[in-house]
Amino acid sequence: MFTGIDDLDWASMNHAYGDASDVPRMLRALASEDEAEREIALDGMHGAVHHQGDVYDSTVACIPFLFELVTTAGLPGRGGIVDLLRSIDGDGRDVEEMEFWSDDEEEYEAWARNLAGAESETRARSGLLLDLFDDPDAGLRKELPGALVQLHDDPEAVFAVLRRRSRTEPDPRVLRAMATALGDLAVRNQELAQEVAEALTALTLPATDRTDDPGLLLAALAQLARCAPGRLPERTVEMATGVMRKAREAEEEGTAREDTAPAPETPTMISYLRRLGASHRGSVKAPWATDLLMELHYALDDRVAERFALLEDQLRSPDWGQRREAIDMSGLLLSGWRGPHEESVRLLGEQLREAEPRIVRWAAGELEWLYAIGAPAADALADRVAAGPNHPAQAQWNETTYGAALGALAAQGDARAVPGLVEALRFGHVPEELGGWIDRMGPDEAAALLPVLVRRLSLIDPEKQPERTGFLLDAVAAVGPAEAMEPVLRLLRAPGSGGTGVRSAVARALPRLGATAREALPELRELARESDPGHRVDVAGALWSAGGEPDVVLSALSKGLAAERWFQRYDALRTIARMGAEAAELLPDLRRLRESPEDNGGWVAGTLAVALWRVGGDPEESMPALLHAWAEHRDNRPDVAGAWAQMGPSATPAVPLLRQELAAARRYDNTGGRGRIRYRCANDEQLLRHGRAVLAECGDR
Repeated sequence: MFTGIDDLDWASMNHAYGDASDVPRMLRALASEDEAEREIALDGMHGAVHHQGDVYDSTVACIPFLFELVTTAGLPGRGGIVDLLRSIDGDGRDVEEMEFWSDDEEEYEAWARNLAGAESETRARSGLLLDLFDDPDAGLRKELPGALVQLHDDPEAVFAVLRRRSRTEPDPRVLRAMATALGDLAVRNQELAQEVAEALTALTLPATDRTDDPGLLLAALAQLARCAPGRLPERTVEMATGVMRKAREAEEEGTAREDTAPAPETPTMISYLRRLGASHRGSVKAPWATDLLMELHYALDDRVAERFALLEDQLRSPDWGQRREAIDMSGLLLSGWRGPHEESVRLLGEQLREAEPRIVRWAAGELEWLYAIGAPAADALADRVAAGPNHPAQAQWNETTYGAALGALAAQGDARAVPGLVEALRFGHVPEELGGWIDRMGPDEAAALLPVLVRRLSLIDPEKQPERTGFLLDAVAAVGPAEAMEPVLRLLRAPGSGGTGVRSAVARALPRLGATAREALPELRELARESDPGHRVDVAGALWSAGGEPDVVLSALSKGLAAERWFQRYDALRTIARMGAEAAELLPDLRRLRESPEDNGGWVAGTLAVALWRVGGDPEESMPALLHAWAEHRDNRPDVAGAWAQMGPSATPAVPLLRQELAAARRYDNTGGRGRIRYRCANDEQLLRHGRAVLAECGDR
């Protein structure tokens, strides 16, 4: 082993931390009989020779020796080396789309040469992996299927090996890896999709010549959903939920736990991530089944009926660990897809009746995101809030389980949250979203919050400019009575340069106070003369709301439309849209922007189109801009649909687009993310309401 390793000039090569003279030592340590020494060496390979995915000349030079290690019979730990080789290969990375850190052409050519060399070397030797499926090391066999699909240039040969081995493989984890690899193979090679689907279907059937593993059924269903959804059994949901139940019961009985030998504790990132994963998964019964169910969710994609059914079953699980995973999936699914969500939301609310505080907090956190569709969970939230905090009030009340439930209930605008908010806001944390919560409440309920908000605002020191000033101003403006003006004026009249940030926050809040803001006209006139370009639009909006200085307002907004930075144009357009016909003098400026491709893009296109409609009120002129904005950026769609809803029958040209949008399973801004991403559910519900109104008005039911 390692023939020729000392003949290479490693000192002339590099890795992330300098010359590569220490690489031979790391390679030899990968063959050590001591597990800790092997892990430290593998961590070093990832950390230095393949640092954060980088490829150096020393990385390429290692590849022959890494394959030699993998093919050495009896050597432990080879599965980790296969995983390293897959990462070095890069799985078809496109050099032209990658960012390089230097403008030096020679450095760039060397970098690109290393990447190409890594791919060439790993793929040229990948055939060596085909003969390793009979190796007694299950950890190695588990890594082989995915590696072969990625690295080998003959997909038919890979398929033949996987199909043959799947009939006799005894280890359930290896079989699941084979199912996943088969799905990847079909996705990468569509010509094999039918044969792969048949092989995956066979894996869903009981067999006598291999382990009858329920997890294999779940893995095969997930891969069928990916590569051949038409071959999914009609009973897919029933089969998947049955697997989850059997896996949980087997774990409870102690008959199916997949124990592995205890791993060493080493000062490595590998060891840290292993401990972190064990901590996260330790409370979940049959964590492998939960992982596979998640993969099935992602594979089902837009088949929302099946996904919501799976979610509901998992939310009813007696295992709190599985429900924890379901709560996380509910946030992604409910915020990102349209579907029969009522029962899922109700079950999410039922989690607040649990004794486990983490479950309560996680569920409430998701429900705050989902306030627009959260009504089925409102009673459960209200019951939790009515029970009160289980300890004295504290400044960071929002970080408690009680605070999480209170915030989720308030986000729905539910009046039952008001008493709790009054107490929490006496001295505690002021949420950024407080103004939005109040907007959704009835005026009588919101009025009960006024005294505590005014008191908090009166205590603000303009010189310190605390972050909560803007949040409090937004909340007071949402309540909106004249009583708010006294503390608002105090802040607006703050002397010295230290109060500039606070005065700008006041200017942003004043438009919501309407005519009540007339008391602030003298201060606003002065601020309009002093204001820097970044605050000019805010002051103009406040002046307009207060009913003063129309010439100053229109001049400031015209300058905002000509601003170099797009977000300043965006802010000006939002104010102009609120003004409507009162901003008619700015129509030439709006038309100029509309005809400028470099200015009429992204979010600006949406605000521009809406402003053009609200100021000019001409459907014939506005429709092309609105259609452009719809196509230009997804985030424009709720506001654009709102403009169409105001047009009546004149919005008929938009009907085909709206019909297509309303038929989609995904919410408008869902581009297929995973993990902790959450979509703007409330905006999508607004889009759906506007769209339905347009279709009804235009006779398209």
